[in-house]
Amino acid sequence: MTLSQSHHIRNQGASKARAVRWLLVLLLCLGCQAAWAGEALFAPLRAYLVGTGVDPRETSRWLSSPRLRFEARRLAALLSKPERSLDYGQFLAQKSIARARRFKSRYQGRLSQTQRVTGVAPEVVVAILAVESNLGSYTGDHLVFNMLASQAVLDTAAARAKLRRAWPVSQRKVFKKESFKARLAKRAAWARQELLALIRLADKARVSPFSYRGSLAGAMGMCQFVPSSLERFGADANQDGRVDLHRPHDAILSVATYLKAHGWRRGISQREMATVLYSYNRSRIYGRTVLSLAARLK
Repeated sequence: MTLSQSHHIRNQGASKARAVRWLLVLLLCLGCQAAWAGEALFAPLRAYLVGTGVDPRETSRWLSSPRLRFEARRLAALLSKPERSLDYGQFLAQKSIARARRFKSRYQGRLSQTQRVTGVAPEVVVAILAVESNLGSYTGDHLVFNMLASQAVLDTAAARAKLRRAWPVSQRKVFKKESFKARLAKRAAWARQELLALIRLADKARVSPFSYRGSLAGAMGMCQFVPSSLERFGADANQDGRVDLHRPHDAILSVATYLKAHGWRRGISQREMATVLYSYNRSRIYGRTVLSLAARLK
């Protein structure tokens, strides 16, 4: 190898090293820009949480975490689909009914004990668990903190703009409607309250608020409780010192505790049943499906 060839190879190596360094710098800058954009998007949420008494340092740590992101696509999937498009008929299929009957038989002891305490019939509890999570087969694997934090800023123009880009193109004109903005603002207020409840749950359990996984809406476990419902109505049926809604015993008693607190009692009429179920899930077809499935499980 000649001296000139050696010099040329060294120059090539130096050029490649500079290129790699510049690429790393560029990626770092892009990462910082994304982080700054994220922090700006969630800045109103930080002000809200700190204003309600949440520790400022913890709040900053959560909202600057690389685990947090605005879940635009998932929210679009959740919010753009009308309730009537959901397939509730699947829960009344013979296969689903047979599975619910097996569950009812397996946990008959816990269900009967729960009925004595709350007055809620076993078939109603099983029907709710079947419709909510297919008896625990699908409870959701989304970070609840992310889903609630994303919804909590939907009353800001920046969040709405991000959501619009993920929304089905054919439906984007809805963003021009004041009624839709009002709907998003109402959901944001709800999500902020639920996020506070999640933070309290995590603090009590001494875990990270990012530990909880659930549905697109932020509901958890077999009975799909949002954080405030878990906080108020979660029941430790097996007396192990914690409420775990992924365990049938706790989920069964938690559902019945919720229903009793909302007016369920022995001898309740069909219309009153529908009213209580509407408080559980604000959908008339949901309530009709639960009652139809319960009737088949008697």
